[in-house]
Amino acid sequence: MEKLIQITSGRGPLECQWVVAKVLKTFLEEAKQNTIEYEIIHRENGDENLALKSVTLLLKGKELPSFLKSWLGSVCWIGKSTFRKLHKRSNWFIGVFELEKYKNDRFQ
Repeated sequence: MEKLIQITSGRGPLECQWVVAKVLKTFLEEAKQNTIEYEIIHRENGDENLALKSVTLLLKGKELPSFLKSWLGSVCWIGKSTFRKLHKRSNWFIGVFELEKYKNDRFQ
């Protein structure tokens, strides 16, 4: 089984781009632990070092549906901004979505 997954900061601020990079690292570590193969299909770098606006992954594995149950949807990362030290907000949201394939295996 294979799935195409996108992790995105959407229109969120720079902090959300940083969270995409952090979540991607955790996501790939858990994928390896669950014997899920992955390939990074596309990545859009963020506005600062160590930040990503978006990344698209092709995942392959038998346990894929159960692995993705805990990941798909909105992800909230709780932590202080490393870019704006005095910013009061501490909840940063990103999205993890499954993308559809066209019938001829071209991705949307």
